[in-house]
Amino acid sequence: MTATSIWKNNTFMRLFYSYSISMFGRWFDMVAIMILFSYIWEANPIIIALIPVAYALPHAFLSQFAGILADRFNKVKLMLTADIATVILTLTLLTAPNPWIAISIILLRAIFTVIHFPAQQSLIKHVVKKELIMKAVSLNGSVDQLTKIIGPFIGGALASAFTPHLSLLINAVAYFISALILLSVLKQGQKETTTDTHKKEKVPFWQSWKEGWIVVLQSKIIIVSILFSLISFTGVQMVDAQIAVLLREIAPTRPELVGWIMASSGAGALVIIWFLNRMDQLSSYGLILGGSVFLIGAGFGGVGFLYVGVPSIIPVILGFIAGLGVGLFSIGINYILQKETSEANIGRVSGIFSSITSLMILFAPLIGGMLVNWFDTSTVYQMIGIVLTSIGLIGIVLRKVLWGGKITSNKQQTA
Repeated sequence: MTATSIWKNNTFMRLFYSYSISMFGRWFDMVAIMILFSYIWEANPIIIALIPVAYALPHAFLSQFAGILADRFNKVKLMLTADIATVILTLTLLTAPNPWIAISIILLRAIFTVIHFPAQQSLIKHVVKKELIMKAVSLNGSVDQLTKIIGPFIGGALASAFTPHLSLLINAVAYFISALILLSVLKQGQKETTTDTHKKEKVPFWQSWKEGWIVVLQSKIIIVSILFSLISFTGVQMVDAQIAVLLREIAPTRPELVGWIMASSGAGALVIIWFLNRMDQLSSYGLILGGSVFLIGAGFGGVGFLYVGVPSIIPVILGFIAGLGVGLFSIGINYILQKETSEANIGRVSGIFSSITSLMILFAPLIGGMLVNWFDTSTVYQMIGIVLTSIGLIGIVLRKVLWGGKITSNKQQTA
């Protein structure tokens, strides 16, 4: 192991452990809430539909402003405050007497967690050497996918065997441990993660917000990358929730296929992330993001051609292909945010990206649901697949036009 190994970066590894533990707790929490609402309280579908809205709404409208805070103040302190608030509100959630009170607590808790993404992106920029950015991003991506597979499985088993409140309690404990790790980073006396703090404090808040958008709009690479990311993200969100409906039509006696496709998708994402982890940098953004959109389109589009009696291996393979695209997208956009911003503005740019993608979580599933009502489910999957694969191919073929001929990984955008 070389001296420049990411594993030798004590500050990043502490942040990584904090992030990993909190992510596992988050998935325990999400499964517990779904079981609590659906089986314990037997809430009606409208109330259940408000759960993802409560999670996403604060991120959609507050992430841009959280990014400003991440650029101005100590990122570790901000994340520590958010973790402590999450612990308190999760413990409060344990005492919620009905779904409406629980929804209100979930919404309030989501407001505090908004700071995590821009602050985390900014911290990576500050504490990780440029040549190790790819390692840091891929490690975090691996945790994302592993927790999506393992967290719901274990959390669901515990909630079913005992009570969903146990999984909620585990989430509170996870965030408490995460907060202790962040506190150790502060006590360790690492360098202040704000740059030119006094100068920043003189800039009015709204001017700082406007400067973040100027950075985005003046960078062709960032604009094109965000647009391609939103295309793939929107495509996934439009039809992701409809997979159970489609499989119910073509394989009504095999409900296990839903879980198998989800697991194979996570496996595909892990495989591509582990492959990218062996690389030091990405030399072609067009190949990465164009390829991600193409693979997602191929996977989801292929699902639209499934038929009654289809062998189980075929949807599993299609899920794996879509997962490869999701993994490419996840690593690609996070790497680009790191490389095409400066330490002074990465928080704001990351917050803008998080805000836009969270808006898609609010609207894309509704659009997908309306399309399924107008057409049949298979046709919608086929249409989404054709559109995404076509756009992905355009990105690959025209990558030099869209992103430029040569990627300058040391490029710094300043507000």
